[in-house]
Amino acid sequence: MSKEDSNSNVGTATATPPALAPSSGSADTPQNVEPPTPLPPSVPPPNSESEDRTDLLAKARAFLHQPQVQREDLASKRRFLADKGLNEVEVEGLLREMPVQRPVVPPRSYPQPPPSNLPVLLLGVARLFSWLVGGAAALAFIYHRILLPRVTETSLARNSIKSHQLSLLYKLNTSLAALKESQTEVAAVMPKPESYKEPSVSAACASLDALLKAAEQQGDEVSRIYAVSLLRCAIADFRAGAGARNPNTAELFTLLAGKIPWLVSEEGRSFENHIWETLSTCPLFVSTASPSPDDIPEAAPPATDRNQEILYWSYTPPEPVPPTAILQSLSRLAATIPKSSAENRSPLQHALQAMTDFTGYISSQMYAPYVPMGTRFAPGVAMGAVEEEVRKEIRTLKGLVLNRRTFLPSPPVRSQ
Repeated sequence: MSKEDSNSNVGTATATPPALAPSSGSADTPQNVEPPTPLPPSVPPPNSESEDRTDLLAKARAFLHQPQVQREDLASKRRFLADKGLNEVEVEGLLREMPVQRPVVPPRSYPQPPPSNLPVLLLGVARLFSWLVGGAAALAFIYHRILLPRVTETSLARNSIKSHQLSLLYKLNTSLAALKESQTEVAAVMPKPESYKEPSVSAACASLDALLKAAEQQGDEVSRIYAVSLLRCAIADFRAGAGARNPNTAELFTLLAGKIPWLVSEEGRSFENHIWETLSTCPLFVSTASPSPDDIPEAAPPATDRNQEILYWSYTPPEPVPPTAILQSLSRLAATIPKSSAENRSPLQHALQAMTDFTGYISSQMYAPYVPMGTRFAPGVAMGAVEEEVRKEIRTLKGLVLNRRTFLPSPPVRSQ
């Protein structure tokens, strides 16, 4: 075989096979796909020169340095070089000469970033701001056109009502001050109320028994009896039984507890305290150190015994209040008015008088001589004056009865 034929065969063998030459548009060609079996290379003659092997090795080395071939695996490269007529020593030498194959970096296929939301956000903010401004403008318009006039009118009405009420209160205070002054002037001549005045029922009782009996008749409880009346009657009962000697505090309350056992109970403690307060505060009850007004009071006890001093109580009736000028003038006026001498006649007095006369007439006729009935009321027989009078009275009474029955109100009808 000539040199040109061997070169042509090597050039044909060095051409990239379809399986080893991936397309430029596809970078993901599978690595485990075996290329189709290449055409059998022409066997060089045994007498080929070393230049041909050198040229074949150079072409194989250039073939291995191609980028498409570098992506293939070692098995495919070995198979392809062996098919081109290289022995294993030459194939191993060429593969060792090859640089270390770096891992294939896949092409960048990052997802596209989403579009920016800033314009949408700005548009929403602008819309929100426009709505707020529009709403505020609408509210301001409604307030100034509708609410503000009503609020102003209401405020003016309240101020006018307040001023009117203040003027009325000022007039009321003025009238009250004038009334107070007039009452003060009138009260100067009016009778003053008597202090510690007893009720009329209690004032008429002179003993505890009479006071309790009067309270029982009135239906009052013991706690409602006037305390001044109780103390007055108790002092009077003790003086009557002790020879006009005034009782001390213990004797007075012992007498009250004997007459009213309810005082020593739990319910009567408060009323007993009320009686003691009345005894110690009422000016009508005077406490002395001697049991009798005629006795000379004993010397004051020592300082250690002053807290245990025994007090004797007496009752001093209040002085009568002198009548005021207006009471005196009213008394003189009542004395000068003449009393009516006319008797108060009852409205049935006339009927009672008529019935009395009629009863007397019947009694007088019971003993009159007998006259036949036919002859008494015969049309031709004349009657006496007494009979005529009786007939007139009977007719009048009959007319009154008939008229009363006619004009009486009808009784109410009861519903069934």
